[in-house]
Amino acid sequence: MTIPGSCDARAPQPERRIRSREALRCVRDAFAECGDGDLQAAYADARWRTRGLRLGLALVDRVLPITLLIEFSGEVNQRVREQGLAEACAASTHRLGLDCEYVMSEATRKVLETSPVFVYGNHPTVLTPFLVVAAARRNDVRLFMVDYVRRLVPSVGEYLLPLELSAERDRVEWHRGGIVRVVSRRLARVVMKGQDRAEAKRVNQQALADGVRYLEQGGCVAIFPGGGGRDERRWYPGIGQVARDLRLNSEAPDIFLLPVHEEVQSESHVYRGLRRLSGRAPVVSGNLVPVRVRFAEPRRLRELVPSDADRDEITRRLQADYEAAFPRARTGFFSRLLFPRRAARERSQT
Repeated sequence: MTIPGSCDARAPQPERRIRSREALRCVRDAFAECGDGDLQAAYADARWRTRGLRLGLALVDRVLPITLLIEFSGEVNQRVREQGLAEACAASTHRLGLDCEYVMSEATRKVLETSPVFVYGNHPTVLTPFLVVAAARRNDVRLFMVDYVRRLVPSVGEYLLPLELSAERDRVEWHRGGIVRVVSRRLARVVMKGQDRAEAKRVNQQALADGVRYLEQGGCVAIFPGGGGRDERRWYPGIGQVARDLRLNSEAPDIFLLPVHEEVQSESHVYRGLRRLSGRAPVVSGNLVPVRVRFAEPRRLRELVPSDADRDEITRRLQADYEAAFPRARTGFFSRLLFPRRAARERSQT
């Protein structure tokens, strides 16, 4: 990849400083081209050959370890290319030092590993989709995820059903994860412009249709209808649309619905693992915070989804069934107001 402005990562790097605007252009180009290692090289170049940008990124790293995330995404990208998605997800989780426990019955394991199955649940951390893939032990999983994941980890692209976010989402991100979510979204917008609402809707409708076809062909598809973060009480209707379209196709195979719930609702254990790898956090004996991923019993789509219901009704039905399988802990008003993160963590661990 050759980028104007002396930012070609494969060429010898001159010692001269460059302007922050020039460095950001290099990062944007690398992000857009999705080349292996290009983003990591352009980002490192931007950090070390600018003054203002280097200082700004150092401040951001105190809130969100963006430098460590970008470096680790390059490692994950290489693992996926060499080992396939399932093995790479398991290996990368182990690399962070996380102790992961997958709780499921034998019937659930059989369905998850061999059947056409539509998996859905909460999305509290950046690792949630990869934990689901590691549990499934199959490389024919497809994930509904935002498109910039493919740009961070290019080799994951073939496993994604890419979704687009509309440009104006700061208020949504604040409610879902506070300042960390807002910062991460703003950083994504620096290198990738959000789509307008109409274009984002068109792209997302296409992804949903692709997911339906993939399930009809016998694959495994995972969706996270709450959108991620600490507050996922509202589900987006995409899950209802996929389930409705599958139900209306009389020739579709017997497809299972499988709710899943990650019980650690905090990014802190992921960030701590990254800092441990970089030597910026003390190494503790044993693993980091245990992560438990719990799967409910599989449901047959034809038994749970009415044939005459619209997507919104189906979404409500699936959410009610999910909350019955994984009931939320009740927390008081003042606890939610004064300690929102602790309250969210308590709800997720019930």
